[in-house]
Amino acid sequence: MAIRLSKRVANISYEIRDIVTFARKVEASDKKIHWFNIGDPNQFGFRPPQHVTDAIIEALRQPRYSAYCPSEGDPELRHAVAKIEGVPAENVTIHSGLSEGIDFLFQALIDPGDNVLLPSPGYPLYNTKLMVSWGAKNYYPTDRHFHPNPEEMRARINKKTKALVVINPNNPTGATYPRSLLKKIADLAAEHSLPIISDEIYDKITLDDEKAVNMRDVVSSDQQLISGNGISKNYIYPGARVGYLALHGPDMEGMQGALAKLCNQRLSVNWEMQRGALAAYTQPMSHIEGFKSELRKRRDIVYKELNEIPGMSCAKPKAAFYSFPKIETKKFADDRAFVYSMLEETGVLVVPGMGFSPVLDGKYFRLVYLAPPEELHEAIGKIAKFVEKSC
Repeated sequence: MAIRLSKRVANISYEIRDIVTFARKVEASDKKIHWFNIGDPNQFGFRPPQHVTDAIIEALRQPRYSAYCPSEGDPELRHAVAKIEGVPAENVTIHSGLSEGIDFLFQALIDPGDNVLLPSPGYPLYNTKLMVSWGAKNYYPTDRHFHPNPEEMRARINKKTKALVVINPNNPTGATYPRSLLKKIADLAAEHSLPIISDEIYDKITLDDEKAVNMRDVVSSDQQLISGNGISKNYIYPGARVGYLALHGPDMEGMQGALAKLCNQRLSVNWEMQRGALAAYTQPMSHIEGFKSELRKRRDIVYKELNEIPGMSCAKPKAAFYSFPKIETKKFADDRAFVYSMLEETGVLVVPGMGFSPVLDGKYFRLVYLAPPEELHEAIGKIAKFVEKSC
């Protein structure tokens, strides 16, 4: 007899990696795959800052860092993060990537039937964690620039809404939110006494003149805010799996205690990697301008060439390393069918838009533009030919 699985497992979906199984089958037919599905700069030759890896190497030489770390995180790292966030160190918890922090937040917040107001489109992990917690779907839409409308957000708040999620800069769109918009969202949350979960994992990777605005600089001192960040993107070290949550505002003792319990039950995060994160947060970001310069070149190629394809349009990404083009074709029932067919025919691996929201108005896909310029030119040429045949 087959093992009887929990009903919870059926709710787990992560299209960014789920599609890889099919890509491997296509690759086995001797077709070149353009791996544009995962936002991992290291797969394309980018590397973490040397002082970060040096700190990890030094930690590996010291037996004390081979022990269990305190469950809430390395004390020095918590203090460093607390200084950045402007909160007491006891309001900071260190996680195995911000992904674990998101998981813990939803475990702490959601009972069956509750909801968290999520962006559409947004990072798929939030969608999955909500469903695994037996939460109810509740998404707020965005405009053609992928900016939300606070009044449409207001219309979706109900008695079961436990929090409001803001992803800025946004994954999958690369959009950034101006201060004025963030202030309206903060005011809306305050009006309904809702905590804000602010995912700022790409906050240092803005590609034009403006800098990302952190929600902590917008909310009032009496508001509840949970900021999330880590070294995966800003410091080009996703494999380190070090992220954090920082609790801002009053009456956070309950959440602080819940996160401590959840941290205890998983023991601790790799201590050596936390020492690398400490170096990241206490030394200058000497790598960031060079990194952004390379991303800007790639962004400009993708933005220009995707918009030159008849039947396709793409908003200009302002941050991170993602584009989220819209496809106008009636040949495919949905963007998942489009993406899988394109992968099979061309070898270009992108992620269907429905993986980032079940309520998108139209067909989209996410393309990671970390590859070298010559590969981006080649792959977009293949996309153009595929779209021409499909429209």
